[in-house]
Amino acid sequence: MIDAHLSAHGASMARLKLLAFLAEQPRRSIDIASFFDHAPRTVTQAIDWLEQNGLVLRAPVPGDRRAKLVQITEAGRAMLERGLPLYDGIVASTFGSLTEEELAGLDAAILHLDGIVDQLEDEAGFRRGCLVPPRPEDHG
Repeated sequence: MIDAHLSAHGASMARLKLLAFLAEQPRRSIDIASFFDHAPRTVTQAIDWLEQNGLVLRAPVPGDRRAKLVQITEAGRAMLERGLPLYDGIVASTFGSLTEEELAGLDAAILHLDGIVDQLEDEAGFRRGCLVPPRPEDHG
């Protein structure tokens, strides 16, 4: 629903998140992929679309001929300024319909699920996309 409403204005949640991240400072695509926990190819495709539409540009990284910094353009900032109030309004109307008790229950459920995900990641031997070396107690 949020993406459908935003797309009518030429935006999407993913694009707005990426533009907001780039509005802080220019970034290398590898840093973007790491921050959002996405595959590098997925990030490259997103950056390609944003660049083709004049919302970001790639610039050389001083001292590293292979790397490029992705930076938001004025058009990208304008989309961000238009899109964020739409996003905020949709979120406010969605979550604003919940009572304090329902919000507290939602918060508790999210914390509970986050704890389960953390436990499953620990048991599987990885954390935030990185392989964790086995602990001595795991080998008996």
